[in-house]
Amino acid sequence: MPRSVPLDPEEQQDAAALLTAFVQQDRPTALDADLRLQWDILGSKGGVGAIVQWQRPAFLRFSATDPLGRPFLTAVSDGSTFTMVDNRVGRIYKGTTNSEFWHSHVPAAIHPEDVLPLLGGFLIVTDAAKYQAFGAPDLLGFWYVGQDPRSSVAHHVLIDRQTGTMLRHLLVEDERSVLVDVVYSAYGKLGQAGYAWPREVRITGKALTGTLTLWTEMIYSHDQLPWSAFHLSPPPHFVIEQVR
Repeated sequence: MPRSVPLDPEEQQDAAALLTAFVQQDRPTALDADLRLQWDILGSKGGVGAIVQWQRPAFLRFSATDPLGRPFLTAVSDGSTFTMVDNRVGRIYKGTTNSEFWHSHVPAAIHPEDVLPLLGGFLIVTDAAKYQAFGAPDLLGFWYVGQDPRSSVAHHVLIDRQTGTMLRHLLVEDERSVLVDVVYSAYGKLGQAGYAWPREVRITGKALTGTLTLWTEMIYSHDQLPWSAFHLSPPPHFVIEQVR
C-alpha cells in the first residue's frame, strides 16, 4: 500500500477542488483503438497486437492479432454474457462474465463496465462526495479513497495536482490486499480522438500474479459503434463449448 497522510483544512479544500475538476471533465463513452499487450504472468511471457472496441454501458470487443494483423482470438461481451472465438483450434467458448472461465482472463474485481475507465485513467465511481482525500508524501498529488458500492473493494486513486491526470489506481480489499494496481504514464492525444489518453498502462496486483502492460498505439474514434461490432457470427463448423 502507498503511504498517505492526513491533510490540513487548506489542503482539503485544494484536494476537493482538484477532484471536482477531475470528475467534471468530459469523458468518452466509446473507444475504438489499437493496443500492444505484453505480459509476464506466472512464468509466461509474451506480447500481441490487439484491437479493442468498448462502449457504455459494458459492450466489449477484443481481438488479438498476429504479426500480419489477422485476429486469431476474438471475444465479445454485452457485460453479462460473452462469446470467445479461438481461430487457432476452431473452438467457440460461451458463458457469463461471472464464470470462472471469464475470470481466468479478467480479474473478478474488474467489472465489465470498468474497462474503459481503467484504460483511460478516469474514475469508476464518479460521485466525488464518496471519496476521502489524503496527502501523497513526496508526490505532487492527492490520494482519494472511496468504497465501491458494488462490492467490498475500495478504490485508491492518485491524481496529479499539476496536470489533473490520474497517475495510479488501486483496487483494494480488506484495507490491505491490493487486488489490482494500475499505473498510468505518457498522457497525450492520439489520432483525432481529442481526449488526453495514457499511452502506457501497467497493471499488477494479487489478482494478476504478474505484470500486464498495455500501450495504446492509435485511437481511431470515440464515436458510438454499431450493434454488429459486439456480436460474432463464427463459422458453423467450429465446436461450441458452454463454460462455467
